[in-house]
Amino acid sequence: MSLIHSPTPHRLRTLMLLVSLCLLPGTALYAWQFGVVVWLQAFWCVLLALGFEAAVLRLRGSDVRAGLGDLSWLVLGLILARALPLLVPLWMIALSSLAAVVLCKYGSGGLGRNRLNPAMVGLGIIAICFYQLLYPAPSNHAPWTLALSAEQVLVQQLQLAPRLAFDAFAGATQLALGEFTPITPNLSGIGYIAGGLLLGILKVIRIEIPLAMLASTIALCLAAGHSPQESLYSLSLGGYLFTAFFIATDPVTSPDTPAGRVLFGAIIGALTELIREFGLYVDGLCFAVLAANLLVPQIDRLVLFMQQRPWYSEHPALRQHPAT
Repeated sequence: MSLIHSPTPHRLRTLMLLVSLCLLPGTALYAWQFGVVVWLQAFWCVLLALGFEAAVLRLRGSDVRAGLGDLSWLVLGLILARALPLLVPLWMIALSSLAAVVLCKYGSGGLGRNRLNPAMVGLGIIAICFYQLLYPAPSNHAPWTLALSAEQVLVQQLQLAPRLAFDAFAGATQLALGEFTPITPNLSGIGYIAGGLLLGILKVIRIEIPLAMLASTIALCLAAGHSPQESLYSLSLGGYLFTAFFIATDPVTSPDTPAGRVLFGAIIGALTELIREFGLYVDGLCFAVLAANLLVPQIDRLVLFMQQRPWYSEHPALRQHPAT
């Protein structure tokens, strides 16, 4: 997650630490529900994000200690760890970290200059290029990763043993019409909502983005013929709530105006549901966020055009106000 308006190093470090702390409740609940693989994946992602960040800073001739002091690598590592599918091999984690830190973040000029969300870039490369090599996502009612020990996870991550063999798993996030059955809730989603709301109260993120995202997904889900109960349940699938509060809200890759942020969130929510219903991938969050990132300049121009209309001044809630 990046921060706008180039805050002072001390403020930037404080905000990054705050975001990291707000990520922990959801991550802890995620690990409690799906096993030690969550913590091991977070360890590798944070370690690799730190290593790539330090390497790039050294190659650029920058002060490595000062550059690492903003803790942006910590936030990126934690976010990437949650975004990636569980039990991916270490080389995939390294590739996604390389793409996120080197190609996206520093390839765009450094912190605060990237147009695309770095974690989504790292995930996108894995999802597109190596989709067939990924394990099925553990669902709430079939958390198969929970039974894996730390040793088993490490052996799979380092690829020191053959891949695990499964018969079948219900890992898809699509909803079947009329076949909704209440199952174990997505506990991590509760933690991410709590952390996200705290960040919203503290003005670290703009809460209108996740609210618009949730509303558009529910609306499109209802339009597709799902029941209200199914539509609400769809919000708990996959990493939806995590993405809504901790990825879509990245201020560098989202619009600066309230109206723009509402439209941005609505686009992500709608695209996610469209991919879930009709796309090849069982969850379209990554592609929805990246597509919306690319549309930010157009959204900003649209809002600017709206601001020039006489009727716009009659709606103060739509006017741009300085971000804090």
